[in-house]
Amino acid sequence: MKNLLSIIFFLLVISTTVSGQLDPRLADDLFKITNYSEAIPQYKRLLKVDPKNQKYLFNLGMCYLNTEIDKAKAIYYFEKLLKLKKFDKETYYYLAEAYTHRYEFDKSINALKEYKKNPGKFETEINAKIFGYELAQNLYDNPVPVTFENLGENINSKYPDYFPFVSKDEKILVFTTRRKEGKGHKEFDGYYPSDIFMTKFNGFNFSAAKPIKALNTTFDDQCVSLSEDGSHMFIYYDNIENAGDIYESEKTGATYSRKKKIKEGVNTASVETSASLSSDGKTLFFASNKKGGKGGLDLYMTRKLPNGEWAASQPIESLNTDKNEDFPYLSPDGKTLYFASNGYPGLGGYDVYKSDWNEKTNKWKSPKNLGFPLNSSYDDRVIMFSDDHKHAYLTAVRPGGYGDRDIYRVTLDKVEKKPALFVLSLKDAISSNKIKNGLIIIFDKNDEIIGEYKANPNSGTFTVILEPGIYNIEIESKGYKLETTTLKVSEFDSDKGMNMKSFTLSK
Repeated sequence: MKNLLSIIFFLLVISTTVSGQLDPRLADDLFKITNYSEAIPQYKRLLKVDPKNQKYLFNLGMCYLNTEIDKAKAIYYFEKLLKLKKFDKETYYYLAEAYTHRYEFDKSINALKEYKKNPGKFETEINAKIFGYELAQNLYDNPVPVTFENLGENINSKYPDYFPFVSKDEKILVFTTRRKEGKGHKEFDGYYPSDIFMTKFNGFNFSAAKPIKALNTTFDDQCVSLSEDGSHMFIYYDNIENAGDIYESEKTGATYSRKKKIKEGVNTASVETSASLSSDGKTLFFASNKKGGKGGLDLYMTRKLPNGEWAASQPIESLNTDKNEDFPYLSPDGKTLYFASNGYPGLGGYDVYKSDWNEKTNKWKSPKNLGFPLNSSYDDRVIMFSDDHKHAYLTAVRPGGYGDRDIYRVTLDKVEKKPALFVLSLKDAISSNKIKNGLIIIFDKNDEIIGEYKANPNSGTFTVILEPGIYNIEIESKGYKLETTTLKVSEFDSDKGMNMKSFTLSK
């Protein structure tokens, strides 16, 4: 009977659309099931016919606030709504949030002050929100010096791409995506189920991301952490029977084994959303909304028992709030815990924070916001640093992206770039004998000369120190043709100590 009614409703919508008449029920139903992306064009069509409709304006503003495309577009519809004689009293509250996506925190505060004159269901949150916007303004005015690099079409798509996790040497990147190429069908919210993809980094480029078939199902599968060497992965798995549990998988060769549910110490009848392992493998951190917490998701930790199972978990009381804390990750030295929270003042819903371990009190210190633009007005839940802390991987919505959330590689500008040492040599193309005289001229990408190098008269080698990049090289030696070539210096070359490379010359 239910299916029959659905078919009748669908045919009704089709018939009214074909006849040129708009049916607002389609937009409203999409809105109710949180399919905001598909509700947007429906409400826009309705507003063309009825541009002052209070419900259409409010719902369209809410649609933009609840998508990851351009939340600031909600401002136009809420401001237009305020020009009407009657409007929903919550409009000022949501307009305040919309202004944050243009980082106009002064307007956010003014909107809340207007809301305070005739408050609605968020009355108790007003003062805390104003305080939070004042702190957010300070974070925005004092940005962290970083450079963002979109990882490109080999990794990002027009669908949501998020939760990037890298091995400490950056050679493996695993992330979650809701793209069409996955196993499942489109869900009620207009997106496809989440799947786990993997790519590899050679120091210059990331390979085309591919799904990890052994881990993906027709339900939601998300990578929630990766061990330092990339050999161990934790997965959030959500299906109809088991809503929100943590699984684990081991790397076998070039891919990962089928996931197995963690048996003891972590999963409960409640929802567990993320987990990560300390460097020594003895401590597990995770997030759960199980009973006994402060509210929402809380952070917990558990230690491995001699039998290999996990002991009863303990909440991290000093960091948990009455809202949500998620994605705990312990730094390799065991001194800093990174996590996401929407319970502390910040730039958006979720921001990423760090807390240092106080050895004197045996407690975690008050958390610090990682700052703008590592955190943004959107929900920021995951940040992963490379082993040398020169780079970080995160998800963001930025101009020039591919349509939704994208994965970025961030360079921390204050970190000094580590150069690589190269020992270059020349040899004859026919005899392969070493050529002990010559001149090497190295140019940067702008064809500016970086340096001219003569061979060591004893060894015949050239010692060159270069930062990561691609260089053009001219090689001259008496009796040989001028040779032009390129030298690629990877970010991994600085870790090798001495890089040996030989060039061949012809007469």
